[in-house]
Amino acid sequence: MPYGGWLRSHGALVAGVVLLAPATAHAERVVFINFDQTALTNANGQDPTTNSYTSTGFTPGTISGWDLDDAQKAELMFWFREATVPFDFVFVDERPMSGSYDMLVFGDEADNAELFDLGCSASIGLADCDDTNLQNISFMFYGCITPAQQADMKRVAFYGLTGLGFSWGLENLDASGQLMGSYTLAGLEFGDECTPIEGASQCTHIGCPSLQQNSTSDLDARIGARVDDGPPIVTITSPADQSVVNTNLTVEATVEDAFGGLTVELEIVEVGQTLADAMPPYEWDLVGIPDGTWTVRVTGTDADANVVMQDVVICVGVDECGEVAGTESSSSGSGADESSSGPPADDGDTAEDESSTGTPAGTTGDATDDGGIDPTATPQTSGGFGGGSAESGCGCRSAGPSSAVLVLVGLLGLRRRRARAS
Repeated sequence: MPYGGWLRSHGALVAGVVLLAPATAHAERVVFINFDQTALTNANGQDPTTNSYTSTGFTPGTISGWDLDDAQKAELMFWFREATVPFDFVFVDERPMSGSYDMLVFGDEADNAELFDLGCSASIGLADCDDTNLQNISFMFYGCITPAQQADMKRVAFYGLTGLGFSWGLENLDASGQLMGSYTLAGLEFGDECTPIEGASQCTHIGCPSLQQNSTSDLDARIGARVDDGPPIVTITSPADQSVVNTNLTVEATVEDAFGGLTVELEIVEVGQTLADAMPPYEWDLVGIPDGTWTVRVTGTDADANVVMQDVVICVGVDECGEVAGTESSSSGSGADESSSGPPADDGDTAEDESSTGTPAGTTGDATDDGGIDPTATPQTSGGFGGGSAESGCGCRSAGPSSAVLVLVGLLGLRRRRARAS
């Protein structure tokens, strides 16, 4: 029994659904995002591990996959995780070696016509009321949306999650601003109040009257709330610790966690200058670094308030950096642990005391369904960076829809880099 949705042009496609009691939530629902060409069968019913899917109107065959580049895949995975922070979903882009999982596959317009006789719908999934079948295969047909929409990974995530939502017992909603409804830039999340269902309802929904659905209540009951997976993993990949660098360089880091909701921030410890980066790849340009020894710190805070940081020491204007007493590359949070559950406490220490690196000479201390807008662009503000707190003293100026520039008066500048499709 397939269920399709695309810009609200497709509604329920099945009838005679049996209403069942809500299923018990299962720990850690793994979702495999499969970009590869895949031969689909109907030999084993609903079984992603054997590429088997069965429903009315489905014809077994090969789906072509989607040849996205690494940056597009990383951004798409980011949006999947961001949209599902409250729930215990774990998204992976490699097929798990064991265990059960949901699977999302990708195809073009020809694949859509070959596999389903439903019209070209971007989102298709089994209408699995109450998540009775548990793991299923769902479909995102990028060939059924425009090229501009295909380049917008946030919109692609919306359609992919809609297809998956059908298999978790959700239905199309007669609303905008949330998943299962119409797409908006601010709507990449599941709604948390009873909302009218579009067309005839096939399923029962927890805590709502007939013909309404609270997506969050349903997912909490069937999937379960997010379970803390421990702290994120923070790694500064460039520059190396204790390295001699030029006055301009790029800091690059990886911050990994199973869930969305990450906050990632760069700090120049000696001067208390900080700059967050909203999404991977996590990169910052340091411009015009004065001579001296500097501590570069990257901090990652996850959705469960676990904090992890790593420091590297860089040197400018010398032939050899050497060891600096009391400073080493570290991954740490609050206190002696490498991570902490919550923000580190302010113990009153100065930046120099925390880093013991010394101070360089000369220093003292929403649109709607038309897409194409970057929701993470930094707004314009004014003022100098270096007076007041790191937040209040930050002067930002827009450098286009996908980057921001910050200037530390008299010392150095930082620039967050971003190359992102719009």
